[in-house]
Amino acid sequence: MKQLWMGVTLVMALGGCGTVRTVSSESKAVGDLAEWNSYCPEIPRMYSGVAYQFCNLTGPERKGIHSDPYEILIDMAASGVADTIVLPYTSYQQYKLGNMVIPSFSPQMPQAPAQALPEPSQ
Repeated sequence: MKQLWMGVTLVMALGGCGTVRTVSSESKAVGDLAEWNSYCPEIPRMYSGVAYQFCNLTGPERKGIHSDPYEILIDMAASGVADTIVLPYTSYQQYKLGNMVIPSFSPQMPQAPAQALPEPSQ
């Protein structure tokens, strides 16, 4: 049993970086996406690692850490496995807390036009 848990921990640490990031530190995960100007306004807690990596791909092109699309896609696949392992926990968190909101959602995202309110009749 001990070897099983060590194996699960190793897979999560090495393979599901997006999952580990979102499950272990929500504030850092949403902070990353805000810093990278992702076009995602929020991400769900269930399969959050996959959603985190998908949102990592959106937004303006950038250089540096966590910016290579091929590495992100590989991590997205590994996060899918890790997200499935932690699904009971993240399902409960989703039910209790809802989606993780990205604090500084990019203003470049197209927004629906505001509707004018009709003037009151006198």
